[in-house]
Formats: sequence, C-alpha cells, structure tokens
Amino acid sequence: MVFCATLLSILLIFGGLVTYYYYQIKSGQKPLPPSAKFLRATTSTPAPEKLDPLKILQDGEPNSAAEAPLTIVGFFDFECPFSKEASGIMRELQATYGEKINFVFRNFPLSDIHPNAVKAARAGECANLQDKFWPMHDKLFTSSDFSDETLKLYAKQIGLDEIKFSDCLASDQSNGLVLKDLVDGQALGIRGTPTWFIDNQKIEGLIPTDAFGKIFDYLLAKIK
Repeated sequence: MVFCATLLSILLIFGGLVTYYYYQIKSGQKPLPPSAKFLRATTSTPAPEKLDPLKILQDGEPNSAAEAPLTIVGFFDFECPFSKEASGIMRELQATYGEKINFVFRNFPLSDIHPNAVKAARAGECANLQDKFWPMHDKLFTSSDFSDETLKLYAKQIGLDEIKFSDCLASDQSNGLVLKDLVDGQALGIRGTPTWFIDNQKIEGLIPTDAFGKIFDYLLAKIK
C-alpha cells in the first residue's frame, strides 16, 4: 500500500493485509498502515482526537448509490498515481456490489507536488453538477493532460453542456467545492491520498480488492 503525500518517510514492514484490515474494522481499532510497500507520510496537520462525521460526508458529493445501506468515503488526488490505482479498484467494486455500497468521492489535491490536481478536481465537480461525475472521473484518471482545452474536450465527449462546464470551470463555485473538500480533509487529519473512511474508521493508502471484499461482506452482514 502506497499513498501520495507532501512528505514521505519511514518504510514500515508488516504483512497480512487482508487479515489486518478485516480485524481493524471489526475491532474498531485505529488503523496503522501495515504493508512493506507503504511509505508513511507526515505533515504539520495534527490528527483530530475524534473524527467528525460531518467532515467525512457532505451532501451533494459525487456518489455511486445514494440509497445503499453502506457508505464508503474516499479522498483522492487526480494526479496521484496511487489514487489512480485506488480509483480502478473502486470502480471494480462498484460493478461487483452495485446498490449495496455507496462510494463517495471527495477531493484532496496535493497542489505542492501535483500542480494540476486542483484544476482536475474542479473539472470533476463541474461534471458532478451535471450528474456526470463518474464518466469525467474515468477520463481524468486516464489522463495526464489537464489543460483547459483537454478538459473541455472531455466535457464534450461525455455529453456535458459545454458552455455550462466552461463557465463552471472558471467559477468561484467549482473552486469553493474543491476547497471545502480540502478543508474537511485537513480537519480529519488526512496526510495523503488515497484515504478511506469505512464504518467511521480511517484507513490510509491502497487496499487490495480482496481485502475490501472481506471488509464489505462483514459490514453488510452486520447491517442485516
């Protein structure tokens, strides 16, 4: 598990990802990253003593199944290669679990190391305002070109109102939506992307598909 962050340090060597994540969610203990491939990030932002659920989930955020019994929130950066990998896993799980799980996407652009991440995030927010976030999400995570011209081309390709999209991209509205995600993420002590909130537990970094499956199956069985 690897994740993007402003500072990367301290290589941790542990094993058993599937067992680890399953146990952490089941026991309610605070997760600590266990993989040999995980690089812990440290920032000056202190971790909050208690996670505020209103900071985790906001109305109007891009989601996959609003009426699902289980909601998973992820904070991502469109220029982060590990967010890209995590997004592919998320899309796979959306297809597998369908209406059982609501995946909520939130932005945490690390603009000091990813200078185009904010613009990409704004494009995603503008697409969401036209109810086409996920097609734009897929375009952004398969691209390295976030110029205005390319973003407007993506908007055309996925069937957005091009004038509305262009106006939104340059607006304070899209900037404010991204800033809200970023401020909430900082308040939650997020150190890098991807960061997940599963059953009110924060887990940082990539989670393998099979580990996700065990977590989801456990939580869905608990809901019944």
